[in-house]
Amino acid sequence: MADSQNELLWIRILLTIITIPVVVMIFRTLKSIFIPLVFAIFLSFVFAPLIRFLRKRKVHISLVMAVMIVIILLLMIGSTMLLTAATNSLITGFPRYQHSLNLRLQDLLTYLDELTTHFNIAIGSNPLFDFSQILEPGSFSISRAISNVMTTTVGISWNFALIIIFLLFIVAQDGKMSSRLSKVLSDDYQERTTRTIQNIQNQIQKYLLTKTVISLCTAFVGMVLMLIFGVDFVLVCGILLFVLNFIPNIGSVVASAVPILICFLQSGLDLRTISFSILIIATQMLFGNVIEPKVQGDRLNLSPIMVLVSLIFWGWVWGIVGMILAVPITSAINIMLIQLDEKNLISAIISS
Repeated sequence: MADSQNELLWIRILLTIITIPVVVMIFRTLKSIFIPLVFAIFLSFVFAPLIRFLRKRKVHISLVMAVMIVIILLLMIGSTMLLTAATNSLITGFPRYQHSLNLRLQDLLTYLDELTTHFNIAIGSNPLFDFSQILEPGSFSISRAISNVMTTTVGISWNFALIIIFLLFIVAQDGKMSSRLSKVLSDDYQERTTRTIQNIQNQIQKYLLTKTVISLCTAFVGMVLMLIFGVDFVLVCGILLFVLNFIPNIGSVVASAVPILICFLQSGLDLRTISFSILIIATQMLFGNVIEPKVQGDRLNLSPIMVLVSLIFWGWVWGIVGMILAVPITSAINIMLIQLDEKNLISAIISS
């Protein structure tokens, strides 16, 4: 009896080892389908309080879905207008920084050349360090790079149509979940499944609400600092500060680097640039390392190392979108594992 149980255990372990890479490759290959689906699931969690409120007042499900579509469309229109204004300001304003960027790079190359000459290091002859190609006319254009990024962003935005379709199907089936579970599960398993879904929903709702408020505050303070110091592209950097702040640890660093770079290109490495850099970095640290942990608390119950690992993993699977979704996805997986077995090894490693 014991031998057969051990054999079954090893079979399960081997099947898990085989299954996980296959599932990961499916997620990676079909990301154009899974990313909108995951966004739709998270949006259904966000809209859950509104849906419950309207359903309690006997509002028909078709009207509920219509209200949701109107809200999403209004948000999309507002976001599109902001992105369009930001894109126009970048395309029209950034080319004048092309010359400044070339001068800064030329100064850097000169400094590196003097440094290598002083230490007698032959870096200049190495093609890997041939930075002078960057300064050749037509080799690099900020406006062209920005246009490519924005074109990609516009292409991604078409996925919103697929997100809405998935969301409508999820909401339409929401009221039928309990009756379907009762047909295939016992009362105990039905209660556990319902509790698990509710816990995931509550976790993600609280996480998204807290993260959105913190990101808005970070973006607002950053934009105020840019206005005070006269740094250009306030709207663009505000959008970056808001969006990238959803990527834990890494996003705020990248978002802070952009306005610092713009300030550096405007006035060079002077007292104004140093003061602005210190203040905006201090703002990111205050919101990200002091205020957010106190507000968020132990709601996610994830260890810091697992947050970093999940960022790397989901970033590899789904790119930047995966990095944004990494924390809520990992938190949802952790909740499901705890509900299956409170003392399982994987959950013990993931949890803080």
